[in-house]
Amino acid sequence: MSVVERTSRIVVACVAGLALAHGGSARVDGQQTDSDSRSSTIVEFPNLGPMPGSLEPSLGPGPGSFDAGPQFPGGTAGSGIMGGRQRTGRVPRGKRPGPLASTLAANRGMQLPESLPAPELPTSRLIPATTVDPAILDDPGPAHGLTLDDAIERMMTANLDIRALRHEITQADADVLTAGLRANPLLYMDTQFIPYGKFTSATPGGPTQYDINITYPLDLSRKRQARTAVARSARSTIEAQFQDVTRRQIDNVYRAFVSLQAARVDVLTARATVRRQEQFLAELERSARPDDAAAADGIDHLALVLERARGSLGETTEAFADAQEGLAVLLGMPPGETAGLEPRGSLRSDVSDLPQVEELSAMALRCRPDLHAARIGVSRAGAEVKLQRANRFDDVYLFYDPFTYQNNQPFGAPSATSWALGVTCALPIYNRNQGNIARAESNVGQTKLELASLERRIASEVRLAEREYRRSREALEQIETAILPRITATMRRKTEQFAAGRITADDYEGHLDDAAEVAQAHRDALVRHRRAMLDLNTAVGLRIVP
Repeated sequence: MSVVERTSRIVVACVAGLALAHGGSARVDGQQTDSDSRSSTIVEFPNLGPMPGSLEPSLGPGPGSFDAGPQFPGGTAGSGIMGGRQRTGRVPRGKRPGPLASTLAANRGMQLPESLPAPELPTSRLIPATTVDPAILDDPGPAHGLTLDDAIERMMTANLDIRALRHEITQADADVLTAGLRANPLLYMDTQFIPYGKFTSATPGGPTQYDINITYPLDLSRKRQARTAVARSARSTIEAQFQDVTRRQIDNVYRAFVSLQAARVDVLTARATVRRQEQFLAELERSARPDDAAAADGIDHLALVLERARGSLGETTEAFADAQEGLAVLLGMPPGETAGLEPRGSLRSDVSDLPQVEELSAMALRCRPDLHAARIGVSRAGAEVKLQRANRFDDVYLFYDPFTYQNNQPFGAPSATSWALGVTCALPIYNRNQGNIARAESNVGQTKLELASLERRIASEVRLAEREYRRSREALEQIETAILPRITATMRRKTEQFAAGRITADDYEGHLDDAAEVAQAHRDALVRHRRAMLDLNTAVGLRIVP
Protein backbone atom coordinates (compact mmCIF):
# COMPACT_ATOMS: atom_id res chain seq x y z
CA MET A 1 0.00 0.00 0.00
CA SER A 2 1.48 3.36 -1.02
CA VAL A 3 1.88 6.31 1.34
CA VAL A 4 -0.63 8.31 -0.70
CA GLU A 5 -3.18 5.53 -0.48
CA ARG A 6 -2.64 5.11 3.27
CA THR A 7 -2.94 8.87 3.79
CA SER A 8 -6.17 8.94 1.76
CA ARG A 9 -7.71 6.22 3.91
CA ILE A 10 -6.65 8.01 7.07
CA VAL A 11 -8.31 11.21 5.89
CA VAL A 12 -11.51 9.27 5.07
CA ALA A 13 -11.51 7.78 8.54
CA CYS A 14 -10.88 11.14 10.17
CA VAL A 15 -13.68 12.88 8.30
CA ALA A 16 -16.13 10.07 9.02
CA GLY A 17 -15.06 9.94 12.64
CA LEU A 18 -15.50 13.67 13.11
CA ALA A 19 -19.04 13.52 11.73
CA LEU A 20 -19.82 10.53 13.95
CA ALA A 21 -18.36 12.11 17.06
CA HIS A 22 -20.72 15.00 16.58
CA GLY A 23 -23.70 12.86 15.59
CA GLY A 24 -23.34 9.54 17.37
CA SER A 25 -26.20 10.39 19.65
CA ALA A 26 -28.49 12.15 17.23
CA ARG A 27 -32.20 12.05 17.89
CA VAL A 28 -33.91 8.87 16.76
CA ASP A 29 -37.53 9.82 17.22
CA GLY A 30 -38.69 12.28 14.66
CA GLN A 31 -41.87 12.71 16.68
CA GLN A 32 -40.19 14.00 19.83
CA THR A 33 -41.75 17.09 21.36
CA ASP A 34 -40.33 20.00 23.25
CA SER A 35 -41.79 18.62 26.45
CA ASP A 36 -39.58 15.54 26.24
CA SER A 37 -36.69 17.14 28.07
CA ARG A 38 -33.78 15.26 29.49
CA SER A 39 -33.79 17.63 32.46
CA SER A 40 -37.27 16.45 33.49
CA THR A 41 -37.08 12.75 32.70
CA ILE A 42 -37.59 11.60 36.27
CA VAL A 43 -38.75 14.78 38.03
CA GLU A 44 -42.53 15.09 38.07
CA PHE A 45 -44.30 18.24 39.18
CA PRO A 46 -47.08 17.70 41.74
CA ASN A 47 -50.68 17.78 40.66
CA LEU A 48 -53.00 18.11 43.63
CA GLY A 49 -55.81 15.64 43.17
CA PRO A 50 -57.84 13.88 45.86
CA MET A 51 -56.35 13.77 49.32
CA PRO A 52 -54.60 10.40 49.82
CA GLY A 53 -56.83 8.03 51.76
CA SER A 54 -59.98 10.11 51.28
CA LEU A 55 -63.16 8.69 49.79
CA GLU A 56 -62.89 11.03 46.82
CA PRO A 57 -62.31 8.79 43.80
CA SER A 58 -59.61 9.19 41.16
CA LEU A 59 -62.24 9.97 38.53
CA GLY A 60 -63.44 12.91 36.62
CA PRO A 61 -67.16 13.37 36.08
CA GLY A 62 -68.28 10.22 34.31
CA PRO A 63 -70.45 10.28 31.18
CA GLY A 64 -74.05 10.99 32.09
CA SER A 65 -73.26 12.01 35.66
CA PHE A 66 -75.47 14.67 37.17
CA ASP A 67 -74.71 17.18 39.87
CA ALA A 68 -77.91 18.39 41.47
CA GLY A 69 -78.51 22.07 42.02
CA PRO A 70 -78.70 23.79 45.41
CA GLN A 71 -80.86 22.24 48.07
CA PHE A 72 -83.11 24.13 50.46
CA PRO A 73 -83.99 23.35 54.05
CA GLY A 74 -86.64 20.73 54.05
CA GLY A 75 -86.10 20.09 50.34
CA THR A 76 -85.49 16.83 48.59
CA ALA A 77 -82.18 15.05 48.45
CA GLY A 78 -79.69 15.57 45.67
CA SER A 79 -79.04 13.39 42.68
CA GLY A 80 -76.02 11.37 43.72
CA ILE A 81 -76.08 7.65 44.05
CA MET A 82 -77.44 8.00 47.58
CA GLY A 83 -79.59 10.95 46.61
CA GLY A 84 -77.42 13.53 48.36
CA ARG A 85 -73.73 13.29 47.47
CA GLN A 86 -72.30 13.46 43.98
CA ARG A 87 -69.03 11.69 43.14
CA THR A 88 -66.55 14.22 41.78
CA GLY A 89 -62.90 13.88 41.06
CA ARG A 90 -59.78 15.52 39.83
CA VAL A 91 -59.72 17.69 36.75
CA PRO A 92 -58.30 15.66 33.83
CA ARG A 93 -54.68 16.60 33.28
CA GLY A 94 -53.25 17.54 29.94
CA LYS A 95 -51.61 14.79 27.95
CA ARG A 96 -48.46 14.97 25.92
CA PRO A 97 -48.90 16.91 22.67
CA GLY A 98 -49.15 14.89 19.51
CA PRO A 99 -51.23 14.38 16.39
CA LEU A 100 -54.10 12.94 18.44
CA ALA A 101 -53.69 15.08 21.55
CA SER A 102 -56.83 17.12 20.99
CA THR A 103 -59.03 14.05 21.02
CA LEU A 104 -57.26 12.32 23.88
CA ALA A 105 -57.38 15.42 26.05
CA ALA A 106 -61.12 15.71 25.50
CA ASN A 107 -61.83 12.30 26.99
CA ARG A 108 -63.22 12.27 30.49
CA GLY A 109 -62.84 9.54 33.06
CA MET A 110 -60.12 7.84 35.03
CA GLN A 111 -56.83 9.68 34.93
CA LEU A 112 -53.40 8.10 35.02
CA PRO A 113 -50.34 9.81 36.46
CA GLU A 114 -48.13 11.54 33.94
CA SER A 115 -45.90 8.96 32.29
CA LEU A 116 -42.16 9.47 32.21
CA PRO A 117 -41.24 11.28 28.98
CA ALA A 118 -39.21 9.46 26.39
CA PRO A 119 -35.54 10.42 26.68
CA GLU A 120 -34.34 13.01 24.21
CA LEU A 121 -30.99 12.21 22.73
CA PRO A 122 -28.49 15.07 22.48
CA THR A 123 -28.87 17.11 19.32
CA SER A 124 -25.77 17.24 17.16
CA ARG A 125 -24.53 16.50 13.66
CA LEU A 126 -25.78 13.52 11.75
CA ILE A 127 -24.22 10.08 11.55
CA PRO A 128 -22.51 9.44 8.20
CA ALA A 129 -24.05 6.63 6.22
CA THR A 130 -20.71 4.94 5.81
CA THR A 131 -20.61 4.25 9.55
CA VAL A 132 -24.13 2.80 9.92
CA ASP A 133 -24.56 -0.92 9.49
CA PRO A 134 -28.03 -1.49 7.94
CA ALA A 135 -28.27 -4.79 9.83
CA ILE A 136 -28.40 -2.87 13.12
CA LEU A 137 -31.78 -1.36 12.24
CA ASP A 138 -33.25 -4.85 11.75
CA ASP A 139 -31.50 -6.42 14.74
CA PRO A 140 -34.16 -8.38 16.72
CA GLY A 141 -32.41 -8.01 20.05
CA PRO A 142 -31.23 -10.65 22.50
CA ALA A 143 -33.11 -13.93 22.75
CA HIS A 144 -33.80 -13.38 26.44
CA GLY A 145 -35.17 -9.89 25.79
CA LEU A 146 -38.66 -8.62 26.56
CA THR A 147 -41.13 -8.71 23.67
CA LEU A 148 -43.90 -6.17 23.23
CA ASP A 149 -46.56 -8.78 24.07
CA ASP A 150 -44.73 -9.69 27.26
CA ALA A 151 -44.47 -6.01 28.17
CA ILE A 152 -48.21 -5.49 27.74
CA GLU A 153 -49.03 -8.60 29.76
CA ARG A 154 -46.73 -7.53 32.57
CA MET A 155 -48.17 -4.02 32.59
CA MET A 156 -51.67 -5.42 32.96
CA THR A 157 -50.71 -7.41 36.06
CA ALA A 158 -47.94 -5.39 37.68
CA ASN A 159 -48.52 -1.72 36.83
CA LEU A 160 -49.21 0.02 40.13
CA ASP A 161 -51.42 2.71 38.59
CA ILE A 162 -53.65 0.11 36.94
CA ARG A 163 -53.84 -1.88 40.15
CA ALA A 164 -54.77 1.24 42.10
CA LEU A 165 -57.50 2.29 39.66
CA ARG A 166 -58.94 -1.22 39.67
CA HIS A 167 -60.17 -0.47 43.19
CA GLU A 168 -62.57 2.04 41.66
CA ILE A 169 -64.64 -0.89 40.41
CA THR A 170 -64.69 -2.40 43.89
CA GLN A 171 -65.79 0.95 45.29
CA ALA A 172 -68.51 1.16 42.65
CA ASP A 173 -69.76 -2.25 43.78
CA ALA A 174 -69.91 -0.86 47.30
CA ASP A 175 -71.91 2.13 45.99
CA VAL A 176 -74.43 -0.27 44.43
CA LEU A 177 -74.78 -2.00 47.79
CA THR A 178 -75.17 1.33 49.57
CA ALA A 179 -77.76 2.59 47.09
CA GLY A 180 -79.93 -0.47 47.66
CA LEU A 181 -80.06 -0.14 51.44
CA ARG A 182 -83.40 0.77 53.02
CA ALA A 183 -83.84 3.59 55.51
CA ASN A 184 -83.78 2.51 59.16
CA PRO A 185 -86.98 2.68 61.27
CA LEU A 186 -87.04 4.97 64.29
CA LEU A 187 -87.74 3.91 67.87
CA TYR A 188 -89.05 6.63 70.17
CA MET A 189 -89.99 6.45 73.87
CA ASP A 190 -91.57 9.25 75.86
CA THR A 191 -93.51 10.08 79.01
CA GLN A 192 -96.41 12.55 79.06
CA PHE A 193 -98.45 14.33 81.71
CA ILE A 194 -95.77 14.31 84.37
CA PRO A 195 -97.12 16.64 87.12
CA TYR A 196 -95.12 19.23 89.02
CA GLY A 197 -95.89 17.63 92.34
CA LYS A 198 -99.18 15.75 91.96
CA PHE A 199 -102.58 16.12 90.37
CA THR A 200 -105.45 17.16 92.69
CA SER A 201 -109.12 17.99 92.31
CA ALA A 202 -108.09 21.64 92.28
CA THR A 203 -105.49 21.03 89.61
CA PRO A 204 -106.74 17.97 87.74
CA GLY A 205 -104.70 16.39 85.00
CA GLY A 206 -103.19 13.22 83.78
CA PRO A 207 -103.05 10.40 84.12
CA THR A 208 -99.28 10.09 83.48
CA GLN A 209 -98.71 8.28 80.21
CA TYR A 210 -95.76 6.18 78.98
CA ASP A 211 -95.37 5.57 75.22
CA ILE A 212 -93.20 3.41 72.97
CA ASN A 213 -93.35 4.55 69.33
CA ILE A 214 -92.02 2.96 66.12
CA THR A 215 -91.79 5.11 62.99
CA TYR A 216 -91.18 3.34 59.70
CA PRO A 217 -90.37 5.32 56.51
CA LEU A 218 -92.27 4.22 53.41
CA ASP A 219 -90.61 4.92 50.04
CA LEU A 220 -93.77 5.19 48.00
CA SER A 221 -92.05 6.98 45.09
CA ARG A 222 -89.48 4.15 44.77
CA LYS A 223 -86.41 6.34 45.33
CA ARG A 224 -84.37 3.34 46.47
CA GLN A 225 -84.93 1.49 43.18
CA ALA A 226 -84.04 4.65 41.24
CA ARG A 227 -80.86 5.12 43.29
CA THR A 228 -79.88 1.51 42.64
CA ALA A 229 -80.41 1.92 38.90
CA VAL A 230 -78.16 5.02 38.90
CA ALA A 231 -75.50 3.20 40.92
CA ARG A 232 -75.51 0.22 38.59
CA SER A 233 -75.20 2.48 35.55
CA ALA A 234 -72.34 4.29 37.28
CA ARG A 235 -70.65 0.98 37.97
CA SER A 236 -70.91 -0.04 34.32
CA THR A 237 -69.56 3.36 33.28
CA ILE A 238 -66.59 3.03 35.62
CA GLU A 239 -65.83 -0.43 34.26
CA ALA A 240 -65.80 0.93 30.70
CA GLN A 241 -63.65 3.86 31.83
CA PHE A 242 -61.19 1.42 33.39
CA GLN A 243 -60.98 -0.42 30.10
CA ASP A 244 -60.21 2.88 28.40
CA VAL A 245 -57.51 3.58 30.99
CA THR A 246 -55.98 0.23 30.10
CA ARG A 247 -56.11 1.13 26.39
CA ARG A 248 -54.30 4.41 27.02
CA GLN A 249 -51.76 2.77 29.31
CA ILE A 250 -51.02 0.20 26.62
CA ASP A 251 -50.38 3.14 24.30
CA ASN A 252 -47.82 4.41 26.84
CA VAL A 253 -46.18 0.98 26.76
CA TYR A 254 -46.11 1.13 22.96
CA ARG A 255 -44.24 4.43 22.99
CA ALA A 256 -41.87 3.48 25.79
CA PHE A 257 -41.02 0.18 24.08
CA VAL A 258 -40.30 1.83 20.72
CA SER A 259 -38.17 4.46 22.47
CA LEU A 260 -36.19 1.65 24.11
CA GLN A 261 -35.72 -0.08 20.76
CA ALA A 262 -34.56 3.15 19.12
CA ALA A 263 -32.16 3.90 21.97
CA ARG A 264 -30.72 0.41 21.66
CA VAL A 265 -30.09 0.99 17.94
CA ASP A 266 -28.17 4.13 18.85
CA VAL A 267 -26.04 2.25 21.37
CA LEU A 268 -25.21 -0.49 18.86
CA THR A 269 -24.35 2.11 16.22
CA ALA A 270 -22.13 4.05 18.62
CA ARG A 271 -20.33 0.88 19.73
CA ALA A 272 -19.68 -0.18 16.13
CA THR A 273 -18.33 3.27 15.37
CA VAL A 274 -15.93 3.18 18.33
CA ARG A 275 -14.66 -0.25 17.27
CA ARG A 276 -14.19 1.01 13.71
CA GLN A 277 -12.27 4.07 14.87
CA GLU A 278 -10.05 1.94 17.12
CA GLN A 279 -9.23 -0.31 14.18
CA PHE A 280 -8.36 2.69 12.00
CA LEU A 281 -6.12 4.13 14.68
CA ALA A 282 -4.35 0.81 15.29
CA GLU A 283 -3.79 0.27 11.57
CA LEU A 284 -2.33 3.74 11.16
CA GLU A 285 -0.02 3.36 14.14
CA ARG A 286 1.33 0.07 12.74
CA SER A 287 1.92 1.38 9.21
CA ALA A 288 3.18 4.90 9.97
CA ARG A 289 6.91 5.63 9.72
CA PRO A 290 8.59 7.53 12.58
CA ASP A 291 9.78 10.32 10.26
CA ASP A 292 6.37 10.77 8.55
CA ALA A 293 4.99 14.08 9.93
CA ALA A 294 1.72 13.78 7.98
CA ALA A 295 1.05 10.35 9.44
CA ALA A 296 1.77 11.68 12.95
CA ASP A 297 -0.74 14.47 12.47
CA GLY A 298 -3.25 11.93 11.22
CA ILE A 299 -2.71 9.76 14.31
CA ASP A 300 -3.30 12.71 16.63
CA HIS A 301 -6.38 13.75 14.72
CA LEU A 302 -7.82 10.23 14.69
CA ALA A 303 -7.14 9.86 18.44
CA LEU A 304 -9.21 13.00 19.07
CA VAL A 305 -11.97 11.64 16.86
CA LEU A 306 -11.93 8.38 18.82
CA GLU A 307 -12.35 10.20 22.13
CA ARG A 308 -15.30 12.09 20.75
CA ALA A 309 -16.84 8.86 19.52
CA ARG A 310 -16.42 7.38 22.99
CA GLY A 311 -18.13 10.42 24.45
CA SER A 312 -21.03 9.92 22.06
CA LEU A 313 -21.20 6.28 23.16
CA GLY A 314 -21.55 7.45 26.75
CA GLU A 315 -24.41 9.76 25.79
CA THR A 316 -26.29 7.05 23.91
CA THR A 317 -25.74 4.61 26.79
CA GLU A 318 -27.23 7.11 29.20
CA ALA A 319 -30.20 7.66 26.87
CA PHE A 320 -30.72 3.90 26.72
CA ALA A 321 -30.73 3.74 30.53
CA ASP A 322 -33.31 6.53 30.61
CA ALA A 323 -35.51 4.59 28.18
CA GLN A 324 -35.15 1.49 30.37
CA GLU A 325 -36.27 3.52 33.38
CA GLY A 326 -39.34 4.83 31.59
CA LEU A 327 -40.50 1.38 30.50
CA ALA A 328 -39.66 -0.21 33.87
CA VAL A 329 -41.96 2.25 35.66
CA LEU A 330 -44.86 1.27 33.39
CA LEU A 331 -44.15 -2.43 33.94
CA GLY A 332 -43.82 -2.12 37.72
CA MET A 333 -40.34 -3.59 37.68
CA PRO A 334 -38.15 -3.23 40.78
CA PRO A 335 -35.07 -0.99 40.41
CA GLY A 336 -32.73 -3.98 40.54
CA GLU A 337 -34.19 -5.41 37.31
CA THR A 338 -34.25 -2.16 35.32
CA ALA A 339 -30.63 -2.34 34.13
CA GLY A 340 -31.22 -5.77 32.57
CA LEU A 341 -34.28 -4.69 30.56
CA GLU A 342 -33.61 -5.40 26.88
CA PRO A 343 -36.16 -5.20 24.05
CA ARG A 344 -36.80 -8.22 21.86
CA GLY A 345 -38.11 -7.54 18.38
CA SER A 346 -37.20 -5.47 15.37
CA LEU A 347 -38.44 -1.99 14.64
CA ARG A 348 -39.54 -3.32 11.28
CA SER A 349 -42.80 -5.25 11.24
CA ASP A 350 -44.43 -6.76 8.17
CA VAL A 351 -48.14 -6.00 7.96
CA SER A 352 -50.54 -7.15 5.31
CA ASP A 353 -52.81 -4.60 3.74
CA LEU A 354 -55.06 -2.97 6.32
CA PRO A 355 -58.83 -2.65 6.01
CA GLN A 356 -60.24 0.48 4.47
CA VAL A 357 -60.53 3.53 6.68
CA GLU A 358 -64.33 3.24 6.74
CA GLU A 359 -64.06 -0.28 8.15
CA LEU A 360 -61.46 0.86 10.68
CA SER A 361 -63.78 3.66 11.82
CA ALA A 362 -66.66 1.20 12.17
CA MET A 363 -64.43 -1.09 14.25
CA ALA A 364 -63.47 1.82 16.51
CA LEU A 365 -67.12 2.79 17.00
CA ARG A 366 -67.85 -0.78 18.06
CA CYS A 367 -64.81 -1.42 20.22
CA ARG A 368 -63.59 1.82 21.80
CA PRO A 369 -64.27 1.59 25.56
CA ASP A 370 -64.51 5.36 26.01
CA LEU A 371 -67.35 5.41 23.48
CA HIS A 372 -68.98 2.49 25.29
CA ALA A 373 -68.75 4.47 28.52
CA ALA A 374 -70.40 7.45 26.86
CA ARG A 375 -73.26 5.27 25.61
CA ILE A 376 -73.79 3.89 29.09
CA GLY A 377 -73.69 7.50 30.25
CA VAL A 378 -76.80 8.27 28.21
CA SER A 379 -78.64 5.49 30.05
CA ARG A 380 -77.27 6.77 33.31
CA ALA A 381 -78.53 10.27 32.54
CA GLY A 382 -81.98 8.79 31.93
CA ALA A 383 -81.79 6.99 35.25
CA GLU A 384 -80.88 10.29 36.90
CA VAL A 385 -84.10 11.81 35.53
CA LYS A 386 -86.12 9.00 37.09
CA LEU A 387 -84.29 9.51 40.37
CA GLN A 388 -85.06 13.23 40.39
CA ARG A 389 -88.71 12.56 39.66
CA ALA A 390 -88.79 10.05 42.49
CA ASN A 391 -87.21 12.68 44.75
CA ARG A 392 -90.29 14.88 44.28
CA PHE A 393 -91.90 13.12 47.21
CA ASP A 394 -90.37 12.57 50.62
CA ASP A 395 -90.85 9.33 52.46
CA VAL A 396 -94.16 8.78 54.20
CA TYR A 397 -93.60 7.96 57.87
CA LEU A 398 -95.88 5.31 59.31
CA PHE A 399 -96.31 5.90 63.03
CA TYR A 400 -97.18 2.91 65.20
CA ASP A 401 -97.52 3.05 68.98
CA PRO A 402 -97.89 -0.56 70.09
CA PHE A 403 -97.94 0.22 73.81
CA THR A 404 -99.28 3.19 75.77
CA TYR A 405 -99.53 2.87 79.53
CA GLN A 406 -101.72 5.28 81.49
CA ASN A 407 -101.03 5.30 85.22
CA ASN A 408 -104.36 5.76 87.10
CA GLN A 409 -103.07 4.74 90.53
CA PRO A 410 -103.12 8.32 91.90
CA PHE A 411 -106.87 8.36 91.21
CA GLY A 412 -107.52 4.98 92.80
CA ALA A 413 -108.49 3.49 89.45
CA PRO A 414 -106.94 0.64 87.52
CA SER A 415 -104.28 1.59 84.97
CA ALA A 416 -104.95 1.20 81.22
CA THR A 417 -102.99 0.29 78.10
CA SER A 418 -103.71 1.25 74.51
CA TRP A 419 -102.12 1.59 71.03
CA ALA A 420 -102.03 4.20 68.33
CA LEU A 421 -101.47 4.47 64.56
CA GLY A 422 -100.66 7.49 62.43
CA VAL A 423 -99.09 8.75 59.23
CA THR A 424 -96.79 11.75 58.66
CA CYS A 425 -96.13 13.06 55.16
CA ALA A 426 -94.87 16.22 53.53
CA LEU A 427 -97.31 18.20 51.40
CA PRO A 428 -95.69 18.69 47.95
CA ILE A 429 -97.00 22.21 47.51
CA TYR A 430 -93.91 24.36 46.99
CA ASN A 431 -90.91 22.10 46.46
CA ARG A 432 -91.49 19.24 44.07
CA ASN A 433 -87.85 19.15 42.89
CA GLN A 434 -88.82 21.01 39.73
CA GLY A 435 -85.39 22.54 39.20
CA ASN A 436 -83.39 19.34 39.51
CA ILE A 437 -85.84 17.50 37.25
CA ALA A 438 -85.40 20.14 34.55
CA ARG A 439 -81.66 20.06 35.03
CA ALA A 440 -81.54 16.26 34.78
CA GLU A 441 -83.62 16.35 31.59
CA SER A 442 -81.22 18.92 30.15
CA ASN A 443 -78.33 16.66 31.17
CA VAL A 444 -79.80 13.88 29.02
CA GLY A 445 -79.69 16.09 25.95
CA GLN A 446 -76.21 17.28 26.82
CA THR A 447 -74.95 13.72 27.24
CA LYS A 448 -76.40 12.69 23.90
CA LEU A 449 -74.65 15.61 22.21
CA GLU A 450 -71.39 14.66 23.92
CA LEU A 451 -71.83 11.10 22.66
CA ALA A 452 -72.35 12.32 19.11
CA SER A 453 -69.31 14.59 19.40
CA LEU A 454 -67.18 11.74 20.75
CA GLU A 455 -68.24 9.50 17.86
CA ARG A 456 -67.13 12.16 15.38
CA ARG A 457 -63.82 12.71 17.19
CA ILE A 458 -63.08 8.99 17.29
CA ALA A 459 -63.81 8.65 13.58
CA SER A 460 -61.52 11.61 12.92
CA GLU A 461 -58.85 10.11 15.18
CA VAL A 462 -58.94 6.87 13.20
CA ARG A 463 -58.63 8.76 9.93
CA LEU A 464 -55.65 10.70 11.25
CA ALA A 465 -53.95 7.53 12.50
CA GLU A 466 -54.62 5.68 9.24
CA ARG A 467 -53.34 8.62 7.22
CA GLU A 468 -50.17 8.79 9.29
CA TYR A 469 -49.69 5.04 8.88
CA ARG A 470 -50.02 5.24 5.08
CA ARG A 471 -47.79 8.28 4.79
CA SER A 472 -45.08 6.89 7.08
CA ARG A 473 -45.04 3.64 5.11
CA GLU A 474 -44.73 5.53 1.84
CA ALA A 475 -41.91 7.66 3.25
CA LEU A 476 -40.03 4.57 4.45
CA GLU A 477 -40.49 2.77 1.13
CA GLN A 478 -39.33 5.83 -0.78
CA ILE A 479 -36.12 6.04 1.27
CA GLU A 480 -35.37 2.32 1.02
CA THR A 481 -36.18 1.85 -2.65
CA ALA A 482 -35.22 5.15 -4.27
CA ILE A 483 -32.81 7.05 -2.02
CA LEU A 484 -30.66 4.49 -0.17
CA PRO A 485 -29.46 2.60 -3.27
CA ARG A 486 -28.47 5.86 -4.95
CA ILE A 487 -26.63 7.29 -1.96
CA THR A 488 -24.85 3.98 -1.39
CA ALA A 489 -23.62 3.85 -4.99
CA THR A 490 -22.65 7.52 -4.88
CA MET A 491 -20.67 7.12 -1.67
CA ARG A 492 -18.86 4.07 -3.04
CA ARG A 493 -17.89 6.03 -6.15
CA LYS A 494 -16.88 9.17 -4.23
CA THR A 495 -14.79 7.15 -1.81
CA GLU A 496 -12.86 5.61 -4.68
CA GLN A 497 -12.37 9.04 -6.24
CA PHE A 498 -11.16 10.55 -2.98
CA ALA A 499 -8.76 7.66 -2.35
CA ALA A 500 -7.34 8.21 -5.83
CA GLY A 501 -6.96 11.92 -5.14
CA ARG A 502 -9.45 13.06 -7.80
CA ILE A 503 -11.63 15.06 -5.36
CA THR A 504 -10.68 17.19 -2.37
CA ALA A 505 -11.40 16.49 1.28
CA ASP A 506 -13.93 19.34 1.40
CA ASP A 507 -15.87 17.88 -1.52
CA TYR A 508 -15.80 14.44 0.07
CA GLU A 509 -16.98 15.80 3.41
CA GLY A 510 -19.95 17.42 1.64
CA HIS A 511 -20.92 14.02 0.23
CA LEU A 512 -20.57 12.52 3.70
CA ASP A 513 -23.00 15.12 5.04
CA ASP A 514 -25.51 14.20 2.35
CA ALA A 515 -25.14 10.51 3.21
CA ALA A 516 -25.51 11.31 6.91
CA GLU A 517 -28.78 13.12 6.26
CA VAL A 518 -30.16 10.13 4.37
CA ALA A 519 -29.07 7.74 7.13
CA GLN A 520 -30.77 9.88 9.75
CA ALA A 521 -33.94 10.12 7.65
CA HIS A 522 -33.96 6.34 7.19
CA ARG A 523 -33.73 5.67 10.90
CA ASP A 524 -36.34 8.29 11.78
CA ALA A 525 -38.70 6.99 9.09
CA LEU A 526 -38.44 3.46 10.47
CA VAL A 527 -39.21 4.63 14.02
CA ARG A 528 -42.02 6.87 12.79
CA HIS A 529 -43.68 4.05 10.86
CA ARG A 530 -43.45 1.68 13.81
CA ARG A 531 -45.08 4.22 16.06
CA ALA A 532 -47.74 4.97 13.45
CA MET A 533 -48.63 1.26 13.41
CA LEU A 534 -49.05 1.15 17.17
CA ASP A 535 -50.94 4.46 17.23
CA LEU A 536 -53.43 2.91 14.83
CA ASN A 537 -54.02 0.13 17.36
CA THR A 538 -54.74 2.73 20.03
CA ALA A 539 -57.07 4.74 17.80
CA VAL A 540 -59.14 1.70 16.80
CA GLY A 541 -59.07 0.12 20.26
CA LEU A 542 -57.96 -3.26 18.89
CA ARG A 543 -54.63 -4.95 18.19
CA ILE A 544 -54.95 -4.96 14.42
CA VAL A 545 -51.19 -4.71 13.73
CA PRO A 546 -48.50 -6.61 15.66
